[in-house]
Amino acid sequence: MSEKLRVVVIGTGNVASIAIRSLKGRSNMELVGVWGHPEFDAAKIGTDSGLLDSDEPNGVLITSDKEEIFALKPDCAVMVINIRDPREAAAINGEWYMNFLSRGINVVTTSLGDLMWPEKAAAKELCDQLDAVGKSTGASIFMNGQEPGFADHMAMQLASCSNTIKTLTISEMYNYSTTPARAELAPSYGFDEDPEFTAVLEIPDVQKMIWGITIHHIANELGYELEDITTSFEKQATDHDVECAWGTIPAGKVVAVRVRTCGIINGREAIVIEHVNRMAQDVAMDWPWTDRVGQIRVVIEGDPNLQIDMNVGVPEHPEELSYDGYVLTAMRVVNAIPEICKAHGGIVTIREIRDYLPSDAFRSDAVFIDHKVSKAK
Repeated sequence: MSEKLRVVVIGTGNVASIAIRSLKGRSNMELVGVWGHPEFDAAKIGTDSGLLDSDEPNGVLITSDKEEIFALKPDCAVMVINIRDPREAAAINGEWYMNFLSRGINVVTTSLGDLMWPEKAAAKELCDQLDAVGKSTGASIFMNGQEPGFADHMAMQLASCSNTIKTLTISEMYNYSTTPARAELAPSYGFDEDPEFTAVLEIPDVQKMIWGITIHHIANELGYELEDITTSFEKQATDHDVECAWGTIPAGKVVAVRVRTCGIINGREAIVIEHVNRMAQDVAMDWPWTDRVGQIRVVIEGDPNLQIDMNVGVPEHPEELSYDGYVLTAMRVVNAIPEICKAHGGIVTIREIRDYLPSDAFRSDAVFIDHKVSKAK
């Protein structure tokens, strides 16, 4: 292993572009390669990857040649391909994961939540294969992000203050009105669609696939097996036009959704993951609400009653919410790279690597950027 860990990034979207930028100026890691999709990223191929999320080139050109990436013999790959339908994550990422691990290359990824808790994975066969290949070559694979990922960590920290718990709820309350592309939200949440439209997240099996892993994880950490997982999906339309980053959502279209995935213990809802997402602050006011443009909240009803809120973005600059959320997600894997490169082969979970910090966090040349809105999309 070289003095600096050699890192490649697979993807050129929002999270990938931030991961690329964040590697600049680190004393223990260096970016050596970036892969873009030959079809979807055609205009970016051959361009400087530093320009995806900044105005400063970094000298690493984007390639569409997979073999060129493998030939770099990196220590770690950051897998952050933009996948809008979670049902496709295993198929799209699986081949990449296998290729890296079989070559002894470590992987960190924000996709495929099954890797958080492989014992309960929907794609258990793939997880078993990845674990076996990683163990045979000594390469590790680690998945994390905002939620699932950091929110689980918040819940565990809060639970350490509990005697008994009636209900543990993780809530995400985001105003997504600054998201620039309709295609990022309409299919999955149903925003800007008729109420009769079936969104991807409305499908119970999809909810269980995404958030069931987190619920199983928390239950197991607390010493329980789930009796069942239930789901619900509510939506609200508006009686007036709503302006958002991609244009106007007409009256009568969906502008707010409430998604609840619940783990049942002792016959009742014990662990709840709830997403209340809006396209404006003044809609669905009868649902859980915050004056922040983005907030992750953990609430424990029990002995004692507890609550912690983590705010993302600031009300004065709501346009920064999406960007700050992408940064949070990217750093959960980029900051883990040094630990993952030292870990055992196979799947590594948050149970084994709970705490890790950014390297060179106070470096003056790479902490802040001016635009705060990702150029990558």
